[in-house]
Order: sequence, then C-alpha cells, then structure tokens
Amino acid sequence: MERGRGKRASAPEKRRRTPRPPEPPIPLTALDLLAGLAPGVELHADDLPPGIDPDCEVDAAQVATMTVADAGKLLRCGEATIRRLIREAVLRPVQGVDGPRVRRTDVKALQRAGVLPRSAKRPGE
Repeated sequence: MERGRGKRASAPEKRRRTPRPPEPPIPLTALDLLAGLAPGVELHADDLPPGIDPDCEVDAAQVATMTVADAGKLLRCGEATIRRLIREAVLRPVQGVDGPRVRRTDVKALQRAGVLPRSAKRPGE
C-alpha cells in the first residue's frame, strides 16, 4: 500500500470555467440602500440649514445653543454648577423659548479646557 495516494490522486481534473464579469453587489440591508451601495441608486442631499451653510447670509444664521441640562451632561457636572458658571459670567446665557440656554461653542471651550473654574464660596464644587 502506497502512502500519500488517496481519493484525490484518482479524482478527475476539474474543468476550468470561463470567468464571468463581476455583478454589482445585492443590497442586503436598508443601510446598504441608504449608503448608495445598491446598483442604480443615486443619492441627493438636501440644502444645509442656515446655521451651517457657508453660503448663507449672516443674518439668517442661527446660533447653536443647548439647554442647561444638556450642558451639564456634556461637562459631566450638575445643573447647579452650570447655573453658577452663568452667574460668574464664565458661560453667557441666551434667552430661549424654553428658558435660558447656553452657546454650544462656550460649553465646548470649557470641555476642551478640562477644568471648571473654582468658586470662592464652594471650593470643592
């Protein structure tokens, strides 16, 4: 009995198939359709909102603001701390329809600084 010869050696050779041209992928999920991966799908974008569009007039641009609670979540501190920062003029309030709001850019600047300014009344806060 010879070693190394098995069924493979006696099997007939497979015929080579002619290569087919690649077909476009079939979109399997809704995300593929939304991403424009399906064949024949053409994506169109809506106009940008006034606060983001660089070609928009300056008067029409809206300042991006957030609520006091959202600012507290972003900075990982309480609502009382945000209100203290507003009182001490670290954050400038903007009066909104639903109450006082703060500018997102001011909150992001505080977040980048990493350290909130201390208060003389509450040094541990």
